[in-house]
Amino acid sequence: MKKNIFIVAIILCAVSIYTTTNAQSYKNGLGLRFGGLTSGLTLKHFTNQTTALEGIVSLGRQSVIVTGLYEKHAPLGGAGSAKLFYGFGGHLGFFQDGGRYYYNDNRIYTSSTVVGLDGILGLDFKLNKAPINISMDIKPFVDFFGGNYFYMDGGLSLRYTF
Repeated sequence: MKKNIFIVAIILCAVSIYTTTNAQSYKNGLGLRFGGLTSGLTLKHFTNQTTALEGIVSLGRQSVIVTGLYEKHAPLGGAGSAKLFYGFGGHLGFFQDGGRYYYNDNRIYTSSTVVGLDGILGLDFKLNKAPINISMDIKPFVDFFGGNYFYMDGGLSLRYTF
């Protein structure tokens, strides 16, 4: 998975370097996030040119996780419509008996609601002349359930922009 994310990052950087500087922006994006631990529906809404709110509804093994993030976006110099973003937020997870983030996880949750904190760091790219947004991120998070459990997640999001 890490190798695939690295390859996609290189491709994204190469494509963004060769795009023109009359890059288009977007206000909203709705699509799918393909993550290592948290995959599901993603919605990003820009509140102004540099800040965005992102919501992610993830489905796991016998679990549903709702994440809210506040993000700051900064254009990469000379890289067309590519933006570096970082932010923080929190999540609320709903686990059934035997719920977990991935199949080989030895941390099995009982029927419970889990609260946690999230961070995010990534690259956001809007395709010129197409209503498509691609973003790649690293999203570390901590669950507060019977102790503090730290997870490192990475993901690729594809969104329709409007």
